[in-house]
Amino acid sequence: MRHLHRLLILCAAGGLIGSWAWSVTADETAGEKQSDEQVIRQSALAFAKAYNAGDAKAIAAQFVADGEYIDEFKNIFKGREAIEKEMAAFFEASPGNKIKITVEGVRFVGSSMAIEEGYTTLDPADANEGPAVDSRYIAVHLKQDGKWRIAVARDLESEVPTPHEHLRQLEWLLGEWVDESDDAVVKTSTRWSKDGNFILSAFHVETAGMRTMDGTQRIGWDPVSKQIRAWVFDSEGGFGEGAWARVGDEWLVKTNGVRPDGAVGSATNIYTQLDGKTIRWSSTHRVVGGELQPDVSVVVVRQPPKAQTEGKH
Repeated sequence: MRHLHRLLILCAAGGLIGSWAWSVTADETAGEKQSDEQVIRQSALAFAKAYNAGDAKAIAAQFVADGEYIDEFKNIFKGREAIEKEMAAFFEASPGNKIKITVEGVRFVGSSMAIEEGYTTLDPADANEGPAVDSRYIAVHLKQDGKWRIAVARDLESEVPTPHEHLRQLEWLLGEWVDESDDAVVKTSTRWSKDGNFILSAFHVETAGMRTMDGTQRIGWDPVSKQIRAWVFDSEGGFGEGAWARVGDEWLVKTNGVRPDGAVGSATNIYTQLDGKTIRWSSTHRVVGGELQPDVSVVVVRQPPKAQTEGKH
C-alpha cells in the first residue's frame, strides 16, 4: 500500500471514497456460514427466476417434501404437491407478473437451520393494475443431506419497508475503522443518523502525523430506483455519488465523482466482508479525467473500543 495516500486523495477528490477493505482469514465456522448464506441467497434468485417463468414445479422443488407455504391471507399449503398446485393456479389466473426478491438478512440457528427475511417487489403484467408493490416475507430453511431447502415460507401483510430496514443490510459498516500504510493512515467513523434513516461516515487522512484531508459520506435508500445510494464530499471540494448492489457475499458500488478542478472520475468499488473485524475494498475500472487508472485493493481493520481510565470521575 505504498501509494495508498496518493490513491485516497485521488479517489476522495473524485468523490469515490466510500470506504475501505478488510482482509483477514476467517475461521472455518465463519467461512462455512458465509458459504451457506451464499447458497440461500442464490436460492432466492432461483425462486424469482422460476416465478417469472411461471414454473410452479421448480418453485415447489425448493421446498422440503412436507414444506409449507403460507400466503398473505394465512392460507396454508402443505407439501410440494399442494404448493405446486397453488402456484400453477396463480400463474394461470395472473400470467406475466414479475417479481424481484431483495434478501435483507439471513441468520442461522445452529448448523442446519436458517431464517431468511426480505421483501418482494411485484411488477404487474397489466399496467392498469397499478404500480409495483412491495411485500415482506420470511422463510425458514433446513439443511438436509447437505442441501438447503425451504421448510416454511410465509408472505406477510403488504407494507413498504422503511429506509432504516433497507439500510440494515449495511450495519456491518458501523464502528471505527483504520487503514495504515507506509505513508498514510486513514481513519473512518460510521454511525446511524439520529433519525435512523441514513448511515453517516466521517473519514480523515493523516500523513506524517499531519491531518491532510477530511470527508463525509451519507448512505440512504432511494425509493425511486429501489436501491441503496451514497453521496460523498471531501474537504478539497470534490464530491461524488454511488449506487450499491449486493452480488453474492459482496457489495458492488458504481461510483461517479468530480474533483475540484473539474476532472470527472468513475469506478466500480467492491466490498467483501471477511469477518467482523476486516473488509477487503477493491476498486476497478477506475477512470479519472479520461485516463484509466490501475486497479487497487486495500485493507481496513475495525478498531477496538477505547479503554476507559479506571477511577475516572
